[in-house]
Amino acid sequence: MQKTYIIGHRNPDTDSVCAPYAYTWLKKAIDPEGNYIAGVLGNLNPQTEFIFSKLGIEPPALLRDVCPKAEDIMNTNIWTASDNDPVGMVTKLIDEHHIRSIPVTDTDNNYTGLVTVLGLAQYFMPKPYESRPLYTLRPENFDKVMPGCFLKTGTVQEMETRLMVGAMAFDTFILRLKQSMEDHKHQYPALIVGNRPDIIDYSLKQDFPILILTGMSHEECKQLDTKAFKGWIYISDVDTAETIRLLRTSIPVKAIANTQQPVLKPTDGLATIKKTLMNLDHHGLAVLNGKKLLGLVSSSSLIDPPKHRVIMVDHNEASQSAEGIEQAEVIEILDHHRLGAIHTTNPIYVYARPLGSSCTIVYKHFRNAGVTPPAHIAAMLLSGILSDTIILRSPTTTPQDVKAAEALAEIANLNIQDWGTDIFRHAASLTSANPDLAISSDFKIYTEHGYRVGIAQMEVITLNDLRSVEKDYLEALIRTQQKFALDWALLMITDIIEEESILLTTEFAPADQLKYPRLDECTFHLPAVLSRKKQLLPEILHVLSQ
Repeated sequence: MQKTYIIGHRNPDTDSVCAPYAYTWLKKAIDPEGNYIAGVLGNLNPQTEFIFSKLGIEPPALLRDVCPKAEDIMNTNIWTASDNDPVGMVTKLIDEHHIRSIPVTDTDNNYTGLVTVLGLAQYFMPKPYESRPLYTLRPENFDKVMPGCFLKTGTVQEMETRLMVGAMAFDTFILRLKQSMEDHKHQYPALIVGNRPDIIDYSLKQDFPILILTGMSHEECKQLDTKAFKGWIYISDVDTAETIRLLRTSIPVKAIANTQQPVLKPTDGLATIKKTLMNLDHHGLAVLNGKKLLGLVSSSSLIDPPKHRVIMVDHNEASQSAEGIEQAEVIEILDHHRLGAIHTTNPIYVYARPLGSSCTIVYKHFRNAGVTPPAHIAAMLLSGILSDTIILRSPTTTPQDVKAAEALAEIANLNIQDWGTDIFRHAASLTSANPDLAISSDFKIYTEHGYRVGIAQMEVITLNDLRSVEKDYLEALIRTQQKFALDWALLMITDIIEEESILLTTEFAPADQLKYPRLDECTFHLPAVLSRKKQLLPEILHVLSQ
């Protein structure tokens, strides 16, 4: 079934995790047959981790990209062979179903190798300059490919041996048998013999592992004295030449399966698959989960690979979305940011509103669908709203956010102020957080007026400890600027209690034009500034436009 990923932006904040999670729940409720998967594009920050832990909910899985994988293009409707099946059966399957490769598995469905048309051709067309071949014979396969029946069954279920035909004078037979045994560790070969009483009588007194009789009736064979013979005796109903041909098709398929070729993991991408196939002399790759066979990928699987469907929540720009978004089919956008929307091939559903939180937008979709969220989903949506609006105090907060928060709090049986204070108390503090992780956890890149600018935001309950770690954060900001090749990198540290922010910035000449009071070369004071989107970003864009 085609997958639909519902994702927030990179470096996810609480809103961009909670909103996709809740929207995924709604989609599944409305469309139970759909395959909707919530994903996150980065590690959860401490605040978000606390929310999921407190609510007893498993967080969405980390989604590294939305590119097609082996599991998306593999063929699962495939023919397989068990490792002891006769080669003749596999050859018949390949011929009847016009396939080029058949995976081989053991009795536990563990993958053991791959049989290909090329491998079969090499087996059935031995090179004349090679030594006399050894065959892996499994007598239980004889009657599966060769008309006839067993006269006697032996105890050895499988053996590696040479073939010998007793179609000569007795003295010559003895001479050639001696030569064969000298060449092969004095082991008796499997013997195919016609109605030659002298050779048969002699053979029944020896240690041949297998004796195949041809050109004799079943009644004649039953008259033979086989009491002393310890091996297998098979009566073939076809002539000697046909018996030899069919005997070669009785060997277990594991004997010719390619066990050394590369295999794929379900998560391997198209680039890996193409590179691997280019280095093979056939066109099939098994896809395994551990040792278990999941499917088969061939060259034809790459002709028109399926596209994942994606619903973008809390963002609408490709630069803030998952790797490989250009290879996916975006079908919806739910967002409360400015529009720099990704290009799409077909018309799509876009719901963008100037609200304080994407969770408010998702709640509106619950109401439009006539679905009341259960308590844990209501708590999830409430958390996203309170986090993004700083407990409804941010300038981005709208009456619709307040109304949604009140309704969700009632459903979740939570107090807005208490729950909001609790989730912000679990946000990282300046001294306890890793500066690099704190910057990357809520970091957005904008390309405007020929500049690449990155703005991070960190929400804390006090700025009193900033001076002791300011140097560490500035150094981390410089590393972030270099990592993403930015012209300008900024970190907005917001005190949600005092409702003010401090702005740390890397060196950038236009920074002199910022309207905020400057505390030192790299630090600005932003009184009453709480919102990156609504308050800081417009000022940054204004400076860049000068």
